[in-house]
Amino acid sequence: MIQTQANSAQVFTDINGLQGIRNLGKADKNAALREVANQFESMFLNMMLGSMRDANKVFEEDSLFSSPEMDFYEKMYDDQMALSLAGQKGMGLADVIYRQLMSNYGDQAQQPKALDQSSMNDRRMSWSLPSAKVLQDAVDEVDSVLQASAADSGNSEDAVSVGEQGVANGDGDKGQQFATAESFVAALYPLAEKVGAEIGVDPKAIVAQAALETGWGKYVISDEQGRSSFNFFGIKADQRWSGEAVTVTTHEYRGGVALKEQAAFRSYASAEEGMRDYAAFLQSGSRYQQAIGQDLSAEHYGHALQKAGYATDPQYGVKIHRISESSTLNDALQTMQSALQGAGIDG
Repeated sequence: MIQTQANSAQVFTDINGLQGIRNLGKADKNAALREVANQFESMFLNMMLGSMRDANKVFEEDSLFSSPEMDFYEKMYDDQMALSLAGQKGMGLADVIYRQLMSNYGDQAQQPKALDQSSMNDRRMSWSLPSAKVLQDAVDEVDSVLQASAADSGNSEDAVSVGEQGVANGDGDKGQQFATAESFVAALYPLAEKVGAEIGVDPKAIVAQAALETGWGKYVISDEQGRSSFNFFGIKADQRWSGEAVTVTTHEYRGGVALKEQAAFRSYASAEEGMRDYAAFLQSGSRYQQAIGQDLSAEHYGHALQKAGYATDPQYGVKIHRISESSTLNDALQTMQSALQGAGIDG
């Protein structure tokens, strides 16, 4: 809880805080200088928190928690946190500023003692860099977290072609197949149009689901040789599947908790074969009949799949809808349409 002190600005919305410091200066000049130092440290902390927020903006695209309202309340929280931290021990910057102010404006009789830097120097001399193994472990951990959340981020880099590479089989991992969201959409949307017309689903909803499952094609299941499975929808190889399969680590939700599990996934010889089997998979399952044949848009399609038990993620439907409405998907579609028109092909 933030402690309120008289004659000091302890709440960032208090417009009388500056006047309170002025009044304090009339009674105790040195105490007023301390409050000024705290305010300067608060401003610095606020700038630092703002920079940290800005650095995380890249991860907020298509996030369920990203909105102007959330930004507004985060800013309020940061403002108050900065003021509260500076009003307590802070980070030591206020002490340095206070000493400087006291040397210029404070009462000479109450000058603070000289700063003893011996303990700080001892700490600096005893500090050592982390070992290479510690650094590598940290890098590996960050990489695993990024891969686990890639399906929601929509960030991707340079692509490879989507030609046939042989059928992936055996143990594998999730490897990058597409460089950009534009290349991913350009490869899948024409196939999604054909399949969507057959099963009665908006092709945008199909592409949005594929983007969610693979992180815009950045994490498509592939075998140890790097051959793509062309499994864009996370369809597992259960007893009904007699074709090739690839076993990878996946993230499942059990009782609302995300867990890592080993699972076998279907593998196809081409993107078209994968898309066709996706349609056949939905058509053969009685529980998915409420999702297909209804000409559902992405707003309703993802929820219908989630209700039918397609995925264990409790936010599956919401995520598909958000991706379908995202600038990433719609800008990619616009780019594709412009390219087709430029080539004299009706989109």
